[in-house]
Amino acid sequence: MAKNIVIITDLDGTLLNFKNFEYKSILPFINTLTTKGVEIILCSSKCYMEITQINNGLNLISPFIVENGSAIYYPKKTFTKRPPNSTERENYWEIVLGTPRDELSKKIRSNTFKKYLRYILFLKNMTKLQQAYYTGLKSDALDVALERRFSEPLIWMGTNKELDSFKKDLNEESMDLNAGARLLHLTGLNTKGDALKELIQSLHILNYFNNSDEIVTIACGDSENDISMMEIANYAVVIRLPDKKNINLKRTTNVFNSKNVAPKGWKETLEEIDIIKEIIR
Repeated sequence: MAKNIVIITDLDGTLLNFKNFEYKSILPFINTLTTKGVEIILCSSKCYMEITQINNGLNLISPFIVENGSAIYYPKKTFTKRPPNSTERENYWEIVLGTPRDELSKKIRSNTFKKYLRYILFLKNMTKLQQAYYTGLKSDALDVALERRFSEPLIWMGTNKELDSFKKDLNEESMDLNAGARLLHLTGLNTKGDALKELIQSLHILNYFNNSDEIVTIACGDSENDISMMEIANYAVVIRLPDKKNINLKRTTNVFNSKNVAPKGWKETLEEIDIIKEIIR
């Protein structure tokens, strides 16, 4: 039976090299996949402006997901039908699942969280040198990375016990912390898994593939904030980060672990999956 394949992938440390953000070495493989009809969906803690630039660099015309599942963007060029519950933003249909940044900022300044603020260094409050150190980004890219609408990246300087208490209090106020490869991200209760479910539902409703074939999902990630989408996808691809242990998933079937780091590890591990083998042979 024919299948519609959707690859949902994290960026830093998964598709992009963790240290230098390189991906051009696997562009021929990406082009082969998209030519064969595979949809590649970028799903990252990065913001709209950052992912738009990367999407263009990868020659992708697929939807993408920003700020840990906070919003989904469908290109009008390929989605002539408007997705349910979407609004217009530039050349995209936008579905918002997250909490506005100003609302997060207001909540985090309330009395409940005053005792935690001494342990937090927000990315927006760092010096340029600190921002570059913690993100690995250069000046121009840093300016773009700060243009956020649904999250606040931060560094935690307290103990693990204090962090657990902070997370518990955040959850009670409909907020959460998502751990990426480099930073923690203060968000609403939205996850990448939530965004994946919304995306697949929209593809079905819009009959995006113009057929009744099954949609098969492959989720690729490297960090804690990727687990929610990797647990619910048909296949999970765990990419090794340099000098770190692989994330642990509850699932045990259809899990593929990379031997190499990104971007080489992304390509090599996807090539191990039977449905990918079938279309690239």
